[in-house]
Amino acid sequence: MYSVIDIGSNTVRLAIYRLDPGSGLTSILNNKYTVGLAAYVDKSGAMAPEGTDRLVEVMGRFRAALDLLPGCECFPFATASLRNITNREEVLESVRERAGFDIRVLSGYEEAMLDYRGAVRSMPGEEGLLVDVGGGSTELVFFRAGRAAAARSVPLGSLSLFNKCVAGIIPTASELAALKAEARRALLSALSDSQGCPAQPMCGVGGTARGVLALYRGMAGEPPKEGYGTQFFLKLLRQAQDSPKKLTRRILKIAPERIHTMLPGVALLSAAAEIYGSRTVVTSPYGVREGYLLSVLEGRGVRI
Repeated sequence: MYSVIDIGSNTVRLAIYRLDPGSGLTSILNNKYTVGLAAYVDKSGAMAPEGTDRLVEVMGRFRAALDLLPGCECFPFATASLRNITNREEVLESVRERAGFDIRVLSGYEEAMLDYRGAVRSMPGEEGLLVDVGGGSTELVFFRAGRAAAARSVPLGSLSLFNKCVAGIIPTASELAALKAEARRALLSALSDSQGCPAQPMCGVGGTARGVLALYRGMAGEPPKEGYGTQFFLKLLRQAQDSPKKLTRRILKIAPERIHTMLPGVALLSAAAEIYGSRTVVTSPYGVREGYLLSVLEGRGVRI
């Protein structure tokens, strides 16, 4: 068995896998805590001691669980949660000393490419646009003929967009407009168009994409056979304005821990579909965690 700990801006997750020669990784346990590390970052860009303490606490819980599995090697990594803070080395050293984990911090480009590496096995075709909306960043990978053609990491995610634009929990009409405008601005500043790369279909990766799929299933009454239309993003944003209580109840049923970040995440997905021309969405159950573990194992010469 092998495990990874994915330290994100919103959640910290332990995933344990079994490696089956010939068939790849099989997930056997997945446990997460909603920590909201981005909320502990001050105006100078440093993580407050309370944020470090919270991270150490969760990592200590995962250490206790892993101690019961002595043959399970663990590979912790962090994305925008620690990548963007000014006191990163101090936080990493604190986790090392107090919880016994050496954390690798991925660059934005690495995160995007590992997203693709993890999700590629579940993609229905050989071209399209992968979008992973995380808490603190959004990764974009255009792929063609089964290979990544262009990759970008945008330093804006569902939690950071929420913190920037929303005062309460569910955005008001004016805050929804601000979400849409800020999402569009951030994506355009990173990549103004698809630059000739295919963007159809959109392959959604990560918690926001899975949450939107669950909302679609709940509202449509059945799972999409070959993906669903990107117009559904606009439908959710319109419902947030016209029937916020109804949509709030739906989100609380399927992903209560994402009640504040779901709509900012939808705004980012909607902006990506509009800018790059995606018309349908397929959702992958795999992503950066699987991609990172596969990369580590292949680097060791393990046969996958």
